[in-house]
Amino acid sequence: MMRFALGVASVAVALAATVVPTPATTLVRRLPLEQVAAEAARVVHATVIDVHSDRDEWGAPATWITFDVARTLKGSVARQLTIKQFGTAAPLGDGSLARIPGLPRYTVGEEVVLFLRGDSARGFTSPVGLGQGVYRVVHRGARRAVQSDLAGKEEDLGTFLARVERLTGQGH
Repeated sequence: MMRFALGVASVAVALAATVVPTPATTLVRRLPLEQVAAEAARVVHATVIDVHSDRDEWGAPATWITFDVARTLKGSVARQLTIKQFGTAAPLGDGSLARIPGLPRYTVGEEVVLFLRGDSARGFTSPVGLGQGVYRVVHRGARRAVQSDLAGKEEDLGTFLARVERLTGQGH
């Protein structure tokens, strides 16, 4: 009888965990730009030209983002770069949705400066420090500036790219 009660209690806890919504939280330690640049395998100034989600060859939910690269600031990158991030930008055909809080999402046409980790054994990558590794370019009239997903402060794009080039020592 005790085993039965424990079994019922275990099932009840499991069901409650799947039914009761809990807020998703990701804690990320704030990183200075010097550390973000040092930890990045690739740094690019690019424009998003394609975003699509599906399951990869292992069945994991993934989003592929393709960039038209204007400038490579670290690493070896062709004129186009496609990365694979874990999770989906929108529900898949089977209705499943997988998102990691703090992992940036991208929109076709947006211009970014991206600090990427190296690819995993299964081809996944992400920005260093999640949103800390993505600087979105904003247009203020004729002026272009970058703004971090987390910091919110703007900096002139040219000044920022020169600073990153000094940090990485590899402007192209």
